[in-house]
Amino acid sequence: MATKCVFCGSSAYGPGCPKSNNGLHQHNHDERRCIYCGSRSYGNGCLQTPTRKHIHGSGSNKCKYCGSTDTGMRCPHSPNGSHER
Repeated sequence: MATKCVFCGSSAYGPGCPKSNNGLHQHNHDERRCIYCGSRSYGNGCLQTPTRKHIHGSGSNKCKYCGSTDTGMRCPHSPNGSHER
């Protein structure tokens, strides 16, 4: 099932959202994909964010930055260094 942008309801990823503050479509409800580009990858490589890091949606017991089930500190991709759900 395809997710929709939380701002405009489009199924598109990336730039072109008329309602978001940064112009990017954002799909927050798919834990298997990056919220900005739709990739299944974690870590570096997202061309849609200034940090170039993939951020996955919520809905699983995994860190949205690295995919680990660990808790606490030492996430290599989180901006604050901690695993976040």
